[in-house]
Amino acid sequence: MPLNPNQIKSLQPGAHADGGGLYLIVRDNGDRIWAYRFTAPDGDRAMMEFAKVGEMSLSDARDQARLYRLALKKDGVDPRHKKQIATKGGKTFKAFAEEHYPTLCKGLSPEEEKQWKRSIADVPHLHELRLHEISTEDVLEALKPIWTVKPVTASRTRQRIERVLEAAKVLKYRTGENPAIWRGNLKHLLPSPRKLHRKQGHASLPYAKAPALMAELHNDPGPVARAVEVCILTVARSQEIRLMEWSEIDFDKKTWRVPPAKMKAKGAHLVPLSDQATDIIKAMPRLGRYVFPSDHAVDHQPFRPNALTACIVRAGFDVTMHGMRTTFRNWGGESTEHNFRREVLEHCLAHRVGDASEQSYWTGEMEDRRRKVLQAWANYVKPSPTAIARTSSPVITHNPQPNENT
Repeated sequence: MPLNPNQIKSLQPGAHADGGGLYLIVRDNGDRIWAYRFTAPDGDRAMMEFAKVGEMSLSDARDQARLYRLALKKDGVDPRHKKQIATKGGKTFKAFAEEHYPTLCKGLSPEEEKQWKRSIADVPHLHELRLHEISTEDVLEALKPIWTVKPVTASRTRQRIERVLEAAKVLKYRTGENPAIWRGNLKHLLPSPRKLHRKQGHASLPYAKAPALMAELHNDPGPVARAVEVCILTVARSQEIRLMEWSEIDFDKKTWRVPPAKMKAKGAHLVPLSDQATDIIKAMPRLGRYVFPSDHAVDHQPFRPNALTACIVRAGFDVTMHGMRTTFRNWGGESTEHNFRREVLEHCLAHRVGDASEQSYWTGEMEDRRRKVLQAWANYVKPSPTAIARTSSPVITHNPQPNENT
């Protein structure tokens, strides 16, 4: 039976139900407290004390219990978390994100921390909002200015917002569904970033023009041109080249071991170095940890992300650094002189080939096969002096003396 106001002061110690999950808890010392009993979103039964009888009347306690029921039914919000948020007062998105992203970046490359910082700066609409106030509409408003302009960057920014809000939920700064989640949420409100990215693509170069580009780069004395040359010769990603360190190079084996933190795919990646790539790296002065340090920075730092593509544009070619990977793949796939296997070419690009089952069984490096591919590519785009001499020397054929009997 529901409680009545006269019972509130006379009931003996124990838990007395009023209905709808509301309980009056009477303690042995005489304290009388309102509590709400419920089934939490994880399925466990729980009871939460939320006010003293002297602070809240029976009518108000029933109203509060009704609000808890509605929040549980509509949004799946645990009342205990809602109370914790009210007690903490909440933090702004910017303050919480800046406090936590360095921890999320531990063990990753220094570039990752810079990208997190840029992602936070790209969404000023969220900066001063309290974590528990952020809705899907707020995330949408923050992403719209960058979503179609730079879809790949915007997609990564959304993922980082999602991680920040998920961490805030774990620490009880907010409750409910994550408003930055893609599936079943923003997917229905924003165009697919993959489709937007596919429309723009990376400007590539016909492989027949690649030797001309390498010739122009050879005439550029700057260190960034050397980085671009090695990037083209190794078909690596821009970040991997910019962050290349001397400790990763084995000149005896002519290999470059890229650590997992710098790779887009999981795990380290072994790059066989062609003769041309090895010669360029050996010629670089050892000024610090990086093989290709920026000549514009005061301290020993790598080049900025767009520096390599800018060098190519200065050389007179409208192509991106990433587009040169496409150039290599087209050359390898269409070459009639060589018969390269598809999986070897893809492994050169650090792509994972096949389904999960095939990948779990294929753990080899294919170093010898890839070395032959990359050396052939180097000979094509940047012939070594030996190769040039071999191809330009006159062909001597045997010219027998005429037979006197004929």
